[in-house]
Amino acid sequence: MELSIKHNENKKGIELLFSEELPQKLTIFLRELGFKEALRDNNKWYADAHPAYKSFATSLSEVFLKGGDWETATLYPSFEPSLENIDNSKFSFVVISYRGAEKAETKEYVLFDSYKKVAMEIANQYAIAKYGDDLQNIEVFPRNYKRKARILYDKGQIIHRIEVEENSELEKLSTNEIETKLPLEDSKTEKEEPLEEVITENESGYKTDEEREISTREILNEVIEKLIILENTLEGEDETIIATTILDFEDAAAQSSNVHFKNELLKALQNFKDWIFDLSFSIRTMALMEINRLNKSFDLPFFNLKEDIPKTLSISKDIFNRDHIVPNVLVPTKAGEPFQSGGLNLGDANFLRMKFKRLYKITDDSIEQASGLDLFRLSQMAHPNDYGISINRSTVLREWESRGREAFEEIGFPTDLDYPYVNIHTGYKSISSLASQIGAYDDRHQWWSAVEHSRPIADLAKGIVIMDTLLMELVEKRLELVNPKTKKPRTDKKSKEAFNDIEWEIKRLERSKLVIQDYMNKGLEVEESLPEPKPKKENKHQSNDYLDKVIAIMHTAFAKAERLSKKKVERLKEETGAPTMGALWEAVELSWLLWYKMLYKEPIPFEARLKKMVLFWNKVQPTYAYSDSSKELYKQYSTPCPIGAIVAQYTQMDDAEFIFEPSAGNGLLLVGANPRITHVNEIDKSRKQSLEHQGFGRITSDNAAEPFPEMMHKVHDVVVTNPPFASWDDSKFDKERIIQKYFNKHRGLANHIRLEHLMAGLALYTMKDDGKAAIIIMGHVYFGDDGLFAKYRPFFNWLYRHYKVDDVINMNSYKLYNKQGAVTKTMLILIGGRKSKPYGVAPNKSEQPHLEDMVETFEDLWKQTKSHIKPNIDTILTQLKTARTK
Repeated sequence: MELSIKHNENKKGIELLFSEELPQKLTIFLRELGFKEALRDNNKWYADAHPAYKSFATSLSEVFLKGGDWETATLYPSFEPSLENIDNSKFSFVVISYRGAEKAETKEYVLFDSYKKVAMEIANQYAIAKYGDDLQNIEVFPRNYKRKARILYDKGQIIHRIEVEENSELEKLSTNEIETKLPLEDSKTEKEEPLEEVITENESGYKTDEEREISTREILNEVIEKLIILENTLEGEDETIIATTILDFEDAAAQSSNVHFKNELLKALQNFKDWIFDLSFSIRTMALMEINRLNKSFDLPFFNLKEDIPKTLSISKDIFNRDHIVPNVLVPTKAGEPFQSGGLNLGDANFLRMKFKRLYKITDDSIEQASGLDLFRLSQMAHPNDYGISINRSTVLREWESRGREAFEEIGFPTDLDYPYVNIHTGYKSISSLASQIGAYDDRHQWWSAVEHSRPIADLAKGIVIMDTLLMELVEKRLELVNPKTKKPRTDKKSKEAFNDIEWEIKRLERSKLVIQDYMNKGLEVEESLPEPKPKKENKHQSNDYLDKVIAIMHTAFAKAERLSKKKVERLKEETGAPTMGALWEAVELSWLLWYKMLYKEPIPFEARLKKMVLFWNKVQPTYAYSDSSKELYKQYSTPCPIGAIVAQYTQMDDAEFIFEPSAGNGLLLVGANPRITHVNEIDKSRKQSLEHQGFGRITSDNAAEPFPEMMHKVHDVVVTNPPFASWDDSKFDKERIIQKYFNKHRGLANHIRLEHLMAGLALYTMKDDGKAAIIIMGHVYFGDDGLFAKYRPFFNWLYRHYKVDDVINMNSYKLYNKQGAVTKTMLILIGGRKSKPYGVAPNKSEQPHLEDMVETFEDLWKQTKSHIKPNIDTILTQLKTARTK
């Protein structure tokens, strides 16, 4: 491959022209670094005329000339280390968090580049090389913390470029000298394309959306330049707020997509609006002169110079949550961002210490004195401890359950049980009443659940309009998948699946819309207190009473050791009022799960409990005898409860503080879990009812085949999952992006990975380094003629390289799963933590020949699993005391 580099004088940037199609990994790397590709030519790329971009392009060109690997190209910091460059804001302040000997530690550095993406990549390379698997987090603050940067410079805590020899001649060149060595060709005779994308006028001569976008981008670049000049004159809180605003604006400017650009910029403007009155008056005046230009470009109201006294406790707002906007919801007026939107991540810790100092004074002992507003803020954190706040999550939950209604009134949230609340993670597809959110009819009153995951709809009529718009878009998409002649869905597999997905989305929206309509039809006003449940709501609750009836009838049979046949079970549909046959069988499965839980809690040795469970499995438990198209398509089979009990022993759930099951089903893998400390995730509505019935502490409905929020990274003591057995049909590009971030850039994995492998890997991403996990996936391990894993070797190589795999146990599913409707091969993977440094691959046949063996009974499964259970320190101390006494 060859690379030519030119000046683009129109945009004062550089243009890269590759001679052939780029490798996918290089394409992703260039985008993440800040390069942008031309709209009509995938081999043509653009970048600002920033020294780091120029030097990297030159290095890349030289590598290609020598026939080398692009990954050996060097990325240089743009400027020489000097106090003068710190004064001129040509630096970034870097904070690296890593796992120390006893606790998490941080170290600060100065890096001489002012572009965030460049600084982040260089810091990332440095941190990985220095800290390896102990690395936890990297934060980069361009042009910020000058005083600290000067101190770091004096101490020599400077990040230089990576993988370049000390005696390299290029190392000694100044930035200007480096620029003169660029092989830049004259491009004046060639028609230039804009850096972001090619813009054309329509036939009428009016400006297109893209042209208006360029105008806003130009204004934004000018605003950033003016704010940088302002920032250089500031210190203290004023400097921090302006610098943070600049970072937000730069993140927006880096977006190539128009939609993402607008979303990020609007988000940045909203963040600034929340902080504006913490600026001194003179600085606020100067900043608003520039930032209101951006408001004007969007036809938004100007920000006020003087603060209006809030007239209400809550206000209507469009909030940003991850990659989408949730419009028209109520948020506490004084909560501030990122709390209002619930978009908190660990990178916000330093900002929180500066802006919300009062939160750091709250402890387990003093939480009773915390305001409702502070409770709201604390509840947006997965674990307050992760942000340096000395309070346990369980304490926050208990406080919400104790004074939830009072706290809701303090923050201005409606407390009428029937009021509609919208899920901030899934938007208007998931609307439910406050009663449903907090479990009011089960007497749980988990107010924290509503605060964590939902916001009240502000304008109900507007909410209906929003949902009608969404429904209309889905209906139009559905029409595209219908054969115009037959008026029926197209018969090819891809179209059928897309049609079914849209049908499901439409039904979700329609159900959610009914929640709003039911409330509006009653003509009720939003009340400020918690009323008694309405008669109509009691009727709705009774529609779920079939669960209690099914459980009561089944437990009566279980107590008599009577196994009910399929016919007897299905007769219960009319007797109990179950809405569908599928719902009935889900309730029956819940009934035997609760029976197993009762057996598991008996105060006798586990072997004795397992013996009772196996007897119940063989003699009493009915065979799950219902299947629908979804189960067949995704191979969704629940885990036999005896396996769930064995998994509970291996993962030591009794000692865990935080448990996660990302594809929970009815919760059969959680036989031994304490529901209050367990987060379960399930998208199926009927199964979600079963989880609510069991009182799990946190219930979500996220897509477990997509990455979980960063705040969930390494937070769970125990992770267990039995994901659906299906192929992963995303495009290779999407697979590569996920492999890059969540599977340690493992080579070859994108071509040989199934859906259950993806979901297992994303689940493991949430496990603590010293946590435990148990995963059930399809297939059996067997070795090929070369003595290596014969199937899905890249996945197992990745797994063994990064995790402490205690065992992979082949299970005879014809015997162990026969009552759950599955007859496919399955295996149980036992994981005892994450490796501090990646090493090794999946073992070969000579190293672990037993991996080909297959267990036939629950007793044998327990025997093999038990060999990997290490007693905890309390057990060891008890044993020592007993031995000493004897």
